[in-house]
Amino acid sequence: MNSKHICATVVAASLILIPAERAKANEGAALLGGAILGGIIVNEVHKNKQRQRTTTVRRSTRSSGISSAQRQQNRDVQTALNYFGYNVGAVDGSLGRKSRAGISRYQAEMGYTIDGYLDEHERAFLINSHQRALASAHVAPYNQILASQGQAGLLRTYRNEQLGIATPQPAQPPQVQQATAPAPLPAPAPAPQASVPARAETGALPDFTFGQTARSANEHCNQVNVLTAANGGLATAGNISQPDFALNEQFCLARIQAMAESSRIEATITNMTAEQIQQQCKGLAQAVAPQMKGIEGASAGQVISKTSGFLQNSGQPMAQLVSGGKVCLGVGYRTDDAQMALASGVLLTAAGQLGYGEVVSHHLREGFGAAKATGQQATEWMRLALNAAQNGTPVLGQTADRLAVLSAAVDGAGTGTAALPAFPAPSGN
Repeated sequence: MNSKHICATVVAASLILIPAERAKANEGAALLGGAILGGIIVNEVHKNKQRQRTTTVRRSTRSSGISSAQRQQNRDVQTALNYFGYNVGAVDGSLGRKSRAGISRYQAEMGYTIDGYLDEHERAFLINSHQRALASAHVAPYNQILASQGQAGLLRTYRNEQLGIATPQPAQPPQVQQATAPAPLPAPAPAPQASVPARAETGALPDFTFGQTARSANEHCNQVNVLTAANGGLATAGNISQPDFALNEQFCLARIQAMAESSRIEATITNMTAEQIQQQCKGLAQAVAPQMKGIEGASAGQVISKTSGFLQNSGQPMAQLVSGGKVCLGVGYRTDDAQMALASGVLLTAAGQLGYGEVVSHHLREGFGAAKATGQQATEWMRLALNAAQNGTPVLGQTADRLAVLSAAVDGAGTGTAALPAFPAPSGN
């Protein structure tokens, strides 16, 4: 600092002692010196800014808060999401808005809570399913599922297996038995003289009694999933060309949600085995059956009123009945017991959980667990569910997108009419 002051003093003194003409002669040099000095100052300021910028970048890098292990886990999640069709873009280890949207779609299809954030179970299932697909997608029956339904079909299959739904195995080719030498034929016995029966005076058609096979919701949804994959994905509210099929897709989504919800509650029941829970649910179906007798011909209000009175007189807390209904709804779907699932849906709706009217509507529309109802009666149950969800009590993953599809599809269901072709009038006749 002292040397700088001395230099400044010497320069000032020299300027005072310089004659005017010499000062004029050196004016250009002084200006040049000022420019150089200014350039040095500007350069130093620029260097300081560069240092600050470099320091800031380094500090921000250090304070990102994402460890290398976490970033790698995020990459694994993004890779798996992309593989199964939930396009999240670049695999960069940063779960941004696009990744959160992909996670939400994955959660919706798997029946998880939709919030865009993976818990440990959801993350592990996604990553393990991706690794499993890479290792076994070429093995039957998964290669057939991959060919017909794509990677998303594999993920649905893995989820169904986790829920206890067996994957259909490919048919085995018939075994060829080696031919053996024929045994010698016995000597023919003399043919007895058979009497010719008298000809019947009148013919009669055979009289058989045919039993009606209960419809399988499991097989139904397997077929729906195949067609959905062939169509390139689920129908949305803006592109519904077949309202009845769109409702079928939504039924299968609700069924998945119900099984996932049931599994979560069952995990908290530690004093009963799965078989014991299933027996309890069979008892629920038997108890509710009289309340919904003739449901295909009754109004929703009549069935709800009758069942609600039964529940209130049962002596059990309503919260306990609701939990039991949720468990048994999933058990019914998991064991392909349509009557159990329908009874559980009716119980839940009558207990005030009106959003479950959706599954009752699907059952009545398709004839699962009861005879098919008219479109008007099935729609009445669906309206209860839609109104409840729109008023803030959605269930079974009834997101805004799902509700929009349900609303649009139920308005157009069963309205298709055949029309005669219209040809232009011939000319010249």
